[in-house]
Amino acid sequence: MSDITRPIEPFELNQGFGENPANYARFGLKGHNGWDLKTKFPDTPQGFRNILSSWPSKFYAQGNEGNDGFGLYFEVIIQLYSTYKLTYAHCKSIESFENKNEGDAMAISDNTGNSTGSHLHLTVKRGQLSNGKFTSDNYSNGYFGAINPQEFFDELRKYKKEKGVTSTPEGCLVPNTPEWRTKYEQVITSATKWAETLKILEISDDPNTTPSDRIKSVLAGYKSRETDLSNKLNEKSTELDKANQEISNRVEQVGRLEKDLLEKEKYYKALIDALNKQLKNGSDALPLAQARIGVLEGELDEANKAKGRALNDAQQYKGQFEACQKGTLIPSPQLIFSLVVQYFSNKLPKGGEKL
Repeated sequence: MSDITRPIEPFELNQGFGENPANYARFGLKGHNGWDLKTKFPDTPQGFRNILSSWPSKFYAQGNEGNDGFGLYFEVIIQLYSTYKLTYAHCKSIESFENKNEGDAMAISDNTGNSTGSHLHLTVKRGQLSNGKFTSDNYSNGYFGAINPQEFFDELRKYKKEKGVTSTPEGCLVPNTPEWRTKYEQVITSATKWAETLKILEISDDPNTTPSDRIKSVLAGYKSRETDLSNKLNEKSTELDKANQEISNRVEQVGRLEKDLLEKEKYYKALIDALNKQLKNGSDALPLAQARIGVLEGELDEANKAKGRALNDAQQYKGQFEACQKGTLIPSPQLIFSLVVQYFSNKLPKGGEKL
């Protein structure tokens, strides 16, 4: 089916026509009355995907059943060999239009109405359009006139082939061809990166609806913050340069102090060595000095004794002399002789002294 456009591309069917009859019996249906198409893909993780026109489509009707039935839905008329009414259900939003060409976006899918998850429900009915009113063929077929959508797409393929028309404009890729699939994978990758970019920028908006202006605004904020941080960084860099210069000065000062300390250390070491040497020499001469001191002390003691005797003799002679002067003592020849001898003994030179 790569030569036609399905409402959701890429095409993946979640539930086919007529399936699960037990689930639909309460609605008076023999089974599921259409197709459920997958809408959650990497580039539309919430299922908000464009619903495409499969062939030139004329708007017919739209409605909203709230939380029941189809939820928000719309219908179009497509003319092939037969006339078809296509109903698209569980929509998020619907464009305002009268006609759409093949491949044009008509609405966005969602999960409205009686739905257990995001998907697109497609119902196809064949009938007649008269005075703007569509009437289904075989309304009592157990599906209220709905047919397997495959019948519509088979006729669409046949119609395009026999009429010699193509829905793909010149220069565009035919859906589901290898070239189209390659391009689609590139788009998916880009969309995934777009979502990752929003996450990195801390933008919590829906990636499917986030405009580029939102990104520009956030980036402008980052640039402003970058400028502020750059200015602060320059200020801190200047302060750091000053601190480094101060550290350099301190290092130089410490170097000088270290040099002075080494010089003083050498000086004190030399001084200590000299003192140790002198101390060693002094310890060797100490016994001789102590012996010499002993001799000197002995001689000093003898001198003190001689001094004492001399003082006693002098005192005695002084007393005798004073007594002679006072006349209390009459000098005898012996006393006079003794004093004369004593006088001259004190005057005579001793030990080689000259007169």
